[in-house]
Amino acid sequence: MESQASQADSQQVAQKLRLRRSLMASGAGAATSLVLLVAWYLGYVYWTAGEIAGFLLATGLGHCLFPWLIHSSRNLNFSDPSLTSLQIGWHLAIGSYAMYAAPEIRSLLVINLLLIMLFSVFRFQPNRLPLLSMILFAAYSLSVMAQVLFSPLEVHWSREILTGLVFFLAVIGTSLLGAEIGGLRLALKKRNEHLAQAMQRIEELAVTDELTGLYNRRHLMRILRRQKGLSDRGGYHFSIGFVDLDFFKQINDNYGHGVGDQVLVEVAAEIRNSLREVDYVARIGGEEFVVVLSQTAEQEALRIAERLRADIEKLVVDVGDDHPSLRLTASVGIASYQPEEGVEQLMVRADRALYAAKECGRNCIIGETDLQGSSFRQVKATKEFAISENEEPYDQVSVS
Repeated sequence: MESQASQADSQQVAQKLRLRRSLMASGAGAATSLVLLVAWYLGYVYWTAGEIAGFLLATGLGHCLFPWLIHSSRNLNFSDPSLTSLQIGWHLAIGSYAMYAAPEIRSLLVINLLLIMLFSVFRFQPNRLPLLSMILFAAYSLSVMAQVLFSPLEVHWSREILTGLVFFLAVIGTSLLGAEIGGLRLALKKRNEHLAQAMQRIEELAVTDELTGLYNRRHLMRILRRQKGLSDRGGYHFSIGFVDLDFFKQINDNYGHGVGDQVLVEVAAEIRNSLREVDYVARIGGEEFVVVLSQTAEQEALRIAERLRADIEKLVVDVGDDHPSLRLTASVGIASYQPEEGVEQLMVRADRALYAAKECGRNCIIGETDLQGSSFRQVKATKEFAISENEEPYDQVSVS
């Protein structure tokens, strides 16, 4: 769920960036239309009032189309959500037609083609910019050829050749500069990706136990406070369980801490596999773990804990040829959250239940209701009877 929320936030940021750039491009297009309107008023564009009004209406609708597609998220249905090629094609067509329709100010309107190149720097790969520069120069040349073929106005070749030369040099220079900027942008993007990976790793180390990969005590407290907040609003229950491996010190003493670490890693994996996806597990030190059972009252928590205890009991840890396989057991104390109590009080009650499970002979589960008077004495007596029948605690670390 957190991953989905993060993706949604990233998508929202990307959409805002696309919308801002599209509005900037549309603003540049609107400025071109304004220049044409002023040029028409001054007599440089030989259109009727109806023709200039139709042109302004058509271009205005086109300039509004792309921001609307992005604002409504319809752009996400395209292979390129930024609509880069479509927007470039549209502005190129409008700019080319404007240069044909207003040859007297073509040397001014050609600047809009350079703006297209600048906008392309943000989206195109650097190696595509030289090709785009050729397309832009071809658009200028076509506007001149269209005047020769279709317009009664005479072409001032000396001015057009000079304008074309300046534009060609400008577009090539812009292309080279854009390629350099694009290269820097890509390098910055890669560096940001590496930084994001490093930050993610730092965050993981801050919330996880380095040995087992489970959550650590600090993050466990955040989880418990979050669960407490949900429960205090009403209609939500959760329980926690303290899980302690029985006689784990014997493993470290007899086989070394390296084997002990391997056992902890495999037990952590077994606990994680035994729990549901909505549950949490943390290692809070040594051989002690805490499980947080979401939306779970005490009886259901006891059932889950029994399954967990049985899975640990069946676990066989192969520590290599130098040592025999190990089997071990765990004691579990369960406590369910009571409204408005503190997280520390909840943990104290779960720890008290765990201590009671140890007193009962280990390899068992004690819930807080078992701690009440005769119920606890009955559980303890039953456990002691089982131990006496087997002559020694059956839940000690065994070698197989």
